[in-house]
Amino acid sequence: MKTNLAYLLLLFFFLESLVIAQPLQTFCRNGINLPVIDNGTVRDSILVNVALNNVLDVNVRIDTLLHTWVSDLKIELRKNNTTVRLFNNTGGSGDNFVGTLLNDSALISIDSAAAPFTGSYRPNQPLNAFNSNSANGFWVLSITDNATGDTGLLKNWCLVIKFGFIDGINETVEIPNTYRLYQNYPNPFNPVTKIKYGLPKNGYVKLTVYDELGKEVSVLVDGYRQANMYEAVFDATNLPSGVYYYKLETNEFAETKKMVIIK
Repeated sequence: MKTNLAYLLLLFFFLESLVIAQPLQTFCRNGINLPVIDNGTVRDSILVNVALNNVLDVNVRIDTLLHTWVSDLKIELRKNNTTVRLFNNTGGSGDNFVGTLLNDSALISIDSAAAPFTGSYRPNQPLNAFNSNSANGFWVLSITDNATGDTGLLKNWCLVIKFGFIDGINETVEIPNTYRLYQNYPNPFNPVTKIKYGLPKNGYVKLTVYDELGKEVSVLVDGYRQANMYEAVFDATNLPSGVYYYKLETNEFAETKKMVIIK
């Protein structure tokens, strides 16, 4: 009897920790021909909306980015409040991105690579900052030209995402009987806090952070959500100390709570 119990416990913990990876999915923006303006920033976005959306790994493929002097460029990828710097003022004149894969597992860092950048390189900052988060929503690629006298053109870029799910267990769905907005934790905080909220029914949800003057500083959630309990992460790294407010809004409910950043 003890042997059977030990076996069942071992099997339970094995199934609970077993992560089944799904095939890679690629999301692309092709033929966009977006001008990279002189001494300015341009942005392009890819909308991801998939049923299985837990991110295990993200790669960025810049198929064609032409520029007369790529060492003027800073390239970043942003999803909600997470921003990763992919490329930062490396290379020289006319060293273009053609078939460039930015991959955390690559052997060569793009900061020390020989241009033109064709092949697989580690980005300036690791893309694993996006792991374990939802892939759904807008992924924004921004390209900043930091000097005058040069221009470029972004033609194609892609996200290559590996998704996963927990196999062998039933996930618990906690559906509240009323709308709920909880106090953030920790509070006060520096620089990250979590905001938990509950939805008794499916529908549109928006969770917004405002400063003390009522100016919007961050949108944490903006879209359709199913009835469940959720937790949003707010990163205030770039904000000063002070009193802030977060507001949960649906078609039937609105509530605001106060939080404090201390640095």
